Amino acid sequence: MYLKNTVTYLPVAKYKFVLQLKQDTIFPDFKGGVFRSGFSSALKKISCLRKKESCETCSQKSKCVYSLLFEAKINNKEYRVLGFAEPPRPFVLEPSLDEKKVYQAGDNFEIYILIFGNSIQFLPYLVLTFTELGKKGVGQTKAKYDLLSVETIDGKPIYDAHTQTFYNYDSTIKLSFDNIKEINEVKIKFLTPTRIKTIGESTKDVTFQTIIKSLLRRFSGLLLFYTDKKLECNFDEIINEAGKISIKFSDLKWAEIEKYLMLQNTVVKLRGIVGEVVYEGELTKFYPLLKIGEYIHIGRNTTFGLGKYEIVI
Repeated sequence: MYLKNTVTYLPVAKYKFVLQLKQDTIFPDFKGGVFRSGFSSALKKISCLRKKESCETCSQKSKCVYSLLFEAKINNKEYRVLGFAEPPRPFVLEPSLDEKKVYQAGDNFEIYILIFGNSIQFLPYLVLTFTELGKKGVGQTKAKYDLLSVETIDGKPIYDAHTQTFYNYDSTIKLSFDNIKEINEVKIKFLTPTRIKTIGESTKDVTFQTIIKSLLRRFSGLLLFYTDKKLECNFDEIINEAGKISIKFSDLKWAEIEKYLMLQNTVVKLRGIVGEVVYEGELTKFYPLLKIGEYIHIGRNTTFGLGKYEIVI
């Protein structure tokens, strides 16, 4: 299997943030953009020591969490040759995918956050960021909320807002590929709009090779910038082998979501594909890469939840 051991080199931690709304509000169908907008400014407020100085000239930028997550630049020529203009963001917000839009004061709301590599150490800053964001309010209605708790995906406490206590439970996801049987067919269900640059107006163009190319780029970027590892594999071989996989069935369509831009106080619309596609062929070798992709997401705008998929074998 391709990258069977390598995918485990990227630590992935997933947390459930439990929020309680303080006022009635209406969220859009896709809630990720509501929380992503204002996230960076809230983080900057709590972590920046020199607020009147630009990040580019700040002497603390190599230690500042905001700068590391949002303002990092690539000066290494080798990285530029690989096609990275800037580091990928080492986190993903996964909002609830239910269709509920109308919330009342006192309602709880859950949002998941995935953090990758050495950025897992910044979890306390993200907790404080969500606390600060709740004071400012989110979305066009500036809905305020309280952060109640943070938990692991199996329910272990990580942070209790009432006592302001952090708990040191292991929250990293353990992946194992030792007992995988032969896979000749796989279904990929795109749960949130997925925006892969090479996809044209026809959704029938989503070949398996396109998926693998995008996953390789995303995974290699996260591994390169947020671990002490580098992805060493035969890219051409993997991509060529992916080209031999065919589409058995496709039911993909375009979906449009709204993203609120807090600074501009405006809403922009983004399009991506959703639905299901079934691929057939010798797929066993691609399983580790497909599996890690369920956590890191795929395509553009992954930080607020786009590009989420699940595989069914």
